[in-house]
Amino acid sequence: MKIISLISSVLISANSFAQNWHLNNVDETEKYSYEYWFQFENNDDTSTYQLRKISGNEPSTIKLSDNFGQAIISANITIKKTEIDSVIHLITDFEGFTEIQLKEGQYSIEITTVSHDYFALQLEMDPEQFMALNVKLGLAPELTVYQINSKNKLHDHEIVEIMNCVKTNRHKFHNCLDIDNYLVMMHI
Repeated sequence: MKIISLISSVLISANSFAQNWHLNNVDETEKYSYEYWFQFENNDDTSTYQLRKISGNEPSTIKLSDNFGQAIISANITIKKTEIDSVIHLITDFEGFTEIQLKEGQYSIEITTVSHDYFALQLEMDPEQFMALNVKLGLAPELTVYQINSKNKLHDHEIVEIMNCVKTNRHKFHNCLDIDNYLVMMHI
């Protein structure tokens, strides 16, 4: 029985962290004193990359796509040469592509978009070398934020239960309310 309880608590903890919630505010003067915020992650959609370093003096290329092979356009790419603190900003074209001439040195590359995960990579370029970097970006967390206002402090498993109710009743999340204990709202 102890093992089942331990496994259940680990699964609930992992599930709650994967779904991204936090206690946002406590105001004991309010009827519903505790305010929790949460949003749903896109856990099944992760970022991956393939980096090839090639001998020669060609421009280095960066190609961005999502996990379905669709090009990611207008992504912001920041390339920083770390030893001299120089920064270059690039934006991908309609094919999710950009290129740049990189010299020997250490670089940090950061990629940001509105709807996809943040991506960062550290690399070192040798003399007479260029790279071909292909990145498949996973989806960012959903933009919809939900709020739980509760009369009492909620335990992790209670928050997870409410979140699961909202997740399965997205269009009727008001069915997840328990007015005697807590309210659930959506931020617009």
